[in-house]
Amino acid sequence: MQINLFFIFWLAIVILPVALAPVLIVLLEKRKTKMVLKKIYSSLREKSQKIDVSNTHSDAPKIIAELNPEWQIDRVEVSSKPIGAFTYSSRFMFFLPRKYLNIVGIKETRCPAKFAITGRYPLSATIADTNSGRSFQTGDPVFDRKYLVKGEDDEAVLKVLSDPEFRHYISGIYDLIKFEVKGDENVNFVVECNPDIESFENSILAMKRVIELMAEN
Repeated sequence: MQINLFFIFWLAIVILPVALAPVLIVLLEKRKTKMVLKKIYSSLREKSQKIDVSNTHSDAPKIIAELNPEWQIDRVEVSSKPIGAFTYSSRFMFFLPRKYLNIVGIKETRCPAKFAITGRYPLSATIADTNSGRSFQTGDPVFDRKYLVKGEDDEAVLKVLSDPEFRHYISGIYDLIKFEVKGDENVNFVVECNPDIESFENSILAMKRVIELMAEN
């Protein structure tokens, strides 16, 4: 009897941390996302004429900001977005609910560019809803190996993709699922990426650069 109790005791010590690990990781991911959104709020407050937060008491608050003119983008909305019910994490070897930043940028100006950039890795390929259109190459072998680009209006898309500054900002967005530009009478940006402040800042700079390039004659 004592041997059985001893065995059960040590078995519990071994199994309990393994069983609790996914729960602890989920809690840490939520805390990390919350802290990142606070940093993003502070960053946007310095860039904005007006800023507000909706759904403050939920797990998915949304930051809404009207940016200063020098940032080119009229309005930015930032929230965290669950990617599917459960996503396999190779880092932790579990299927976990994961969240990514969802960044929407709006500019009331005409923009002919319509394209989407997605990362060439299983997570992005599974999740991203890449718009239709033909594939583009930038001529940068490192960039082209890392990202897939599809779009319309060859001249406008190639003008953006050939810009090294724009490609630098895109490369600074970690775990990029999608950087999408929907241009017409207004231009709308949608970015889905890892929840970290560097990826957010580079997303904003990439949006700004697209608007600058489209404004050039």
